[in-house]
Amino acid sequence: MMMYSEQIIEQVQLSCDIVEVISGYIPLKRAGRNFKACCPFHEEKTPSFHVNPDKQFFHCFGCSVGGDVFSFLMKFDHMNFPEAVRHLAAKAGIQLPEKADPSSGPDRSLNERLYLMGSVAAEYYHAQLLHPETGKEARAYLKSRGFELSEIKTFQLGYALPEWRCLLQVLTKRGFREQEMLSSGMISRSSQGSLFDLFRGRIMFPIMNAQGKVIAFGGRVMGKEEPKYLNSPETPIFRKRREMFALNFAKRALSTNAPAGRKMIILEGYMDCIRMHSSGFHNVVATLGTALTPDHVQILKRYVDGAIIMFDGDKAGEQAALRSLDIFLEEGMPIQVLSLPDELDPDDFVRLKGRDAMQELIEKAEDIFDFKLRILLTRYNQADSLGLIKITNEFLETFVKIKNPILLDRYLRRLAMTLGVEERSLRLELGKLKTKLEPRKPVDSQEIKPIRTQNQNQNQKRTNSDEPLERMLLDLFLNHLQYLSQFKNEFPNYHFSDERVQQVVEALGVFGDSNQEVTLLLPKLFQRFSTDALKTFVSQLIMLEWNSPEDREQAFSDCLSKIKKRMKSEELTRLRNRISEAELRDDQKTVLTHMKAYQELLDQAHGV
Repeated sequence: MMMYSEQIIEQVQLSCDIVEVISGYIPLKRAGRNFKACCPFHEEKTPSFHVNPDKQFFHCFGCSVGGDVFSFLMKFDHMNFPEAVRHLAAKAGIQLPEKADPSSGPDRSLNERLYLMGSVAAEYYHAQLLHPETGKEARAYLKSRGFELSEIKTFQLGYALPEWRCLLQVLTKRGFREQEMLSSGMISRSSQGSLFDLFRGRIMFPIMNAQGKVIAFGGRVMGKEEPKYLNSPETPIFRKRREMFALNFAKRALSTNAPAGRKMIILEGYMDCIRMHSSGFHNVVATLGTALTPDHVQILKRYVDGAIIMFDGDKAGEQAALRSLDIFLEEGMPIQVLSLPDELDPDDFVRLKGRDAMQELIEKAEDIFDFKLRILLTRYNQADSLGLIKITNEFLETFVKIKNPILLDRYLRRLAMTLGVEERSLRLELGKLKTKLEPRKPVDSQEIKPIRTQNQNQNQKRTNSDEPLERMLLDLFLNHLQYLSQFKNEFPNYHFSDERVQQVVEALGVFGDSNQEVTLLLPKLFQRFSTDALKTFVSQLIMLEWNSPEDREQAFSDCLSKIKKRMKSEELTRLRNRISEAELRDDQKTVLTHMKAYQELLDQAHGV
């Protein structure tokens, strides 16, 4: 992996405002000097995720995750540091010295090689589709489905030739190794041991992650062969339960035009999704041949406040929608359902009815309660006792997953009125179901507190008493590096009792008397930390603010005074012990020497 120079890292950091970068992933709201949001790294209802534009830093006071702009990308998108630098450099239009670096060759990390391979494959497939001869049949098929050249280019659609080893030859010429190609999922091995292309004779849909990197493909046949769709297998960079088609486009649209109450529309098919985008509905994504998962919902919550599930208007579509609803409720995300009429899919509906008709349908998307009630009333006879019980039970299984008490109260009242039953009875049954589903705590899971010796308790007490002072000093060092130089002049060999503070101070000391802003040193500082715990520890301190420079100076002066007093007190204790030891040996000369030193130090202590 490439280690970029400090000058390059600093240039990239200065060119990328952390507020602008993070707001491209989650909605930020101004809160005084900072910006706030619900944390993308843990579940919460009250925003505790803060971004400081002055210090170019973020920290969540709920889960304690924090850092600079590089740290955010590394945590949010699971990048390593060089990948985060490259991503931000590309965003800022900064040319990095890649060509002279060996990491661009076979020694690059596997993930980076897989991203590169996906890009090469996408370019190759796209070129085959646009080729006058090789892509003629595929272009004719797409035209018959109403897709224009602009859509083909925007989504980088491609065509895999029917031959068995076309992509294999391209990747081999580009220097990719056999194991890398197998890891990509685009190349397979036969039972006889020979390699071949997984995708052949198919329209190719590049699947990109939220940053627009190609991570997999979906291939569709043009005839009646089976399977109609073939997706890439899972790889180190591709997890079906987390990824969604066109999320990179939808995210970009939402970040540049973010109305209140933003919603994402979720479909099932690639071609349906492209049709919606080309018709002006840019807040649309599609699942990748799998049912919706909690991972999908958690990712969507980073970008939107709610979602609309749009499924084909047939029994299979209704059933798929019902299965998905509970996942959204469990994750605490508002959800609506849109059922298309006449068993049409979104592609057919937009082409036949037009954009305005689709917009009208979206505006009439059903609330989860109305949708489920309509479906269940068609399945079961409300007037029949058994039917009534089945409707009630299915609703209660949904209600038990609703986290919002106000919404739950509203639904219980509506269900009681619709079914003609007492609301009290519904609440009683819901309580029984919740009790039944509550996990029981094992008897042997009680916390066993360790027994401490007297010396251990004394050491712990001394360490705890030092923590506020040491953290305050580190906060001063992190925000104003000149304080570290002053401290070292006063206490050249001082060792902090909190090992985390000691490690950070040692790392800061490498920069010496640097006149740079500490925030510019943070990326370099973080590279010296061996654990995420240290980064989290630092991010919490860097977000603290002082009321005034005078308060900051006074705090530093107070810290120095307290340390001087404590060090003199500790030295007095050591001298008393030495005096006692010398008296036991009847060594009067040593007793007098230590007594003199003790008295001098005592006089100094009184003068502090």
